[in-house]
Amino acid sequence: MKIADLQTPARLYAVTEVESAYGGRSFSLAPGATIWGDFRPDTPAAESAAEGDAFVVQGADFICRSAAGLARGGRLSLKGFDWRIVSLDESADGSVRVRLERVHA
Repeated sequence: MKIADLQTPARLYAVTEVESAYGGRSFSLAPGATIWGDFRPDTPAAESAAEGDAFVVQGADFICRSAAGLARGGRLSLKGFDWRIVSLDESADGSVRVRLERVHA
């Protein structure tokens, strides 16, 4: 991996999960830093659930200089959309490839 021009800003959010009083789960987003990277979206792909509902999944790579603050399951907000962090891959040259995903309902 090579660090390219870091022209895309992304707002980092940490996801906090707690059990609700009724036994369910509650999620909240805590805003973090703004990071800059090279955003490389994939072409969206249509998929369907077992119930027959159709939805669109889109993946993307976000190449940045550091993994500081990034965690699997966290969120990045960029280009007007919220993306879930699926994985992080640090390379020998110090760059980090963040694999993102978002679902269109």
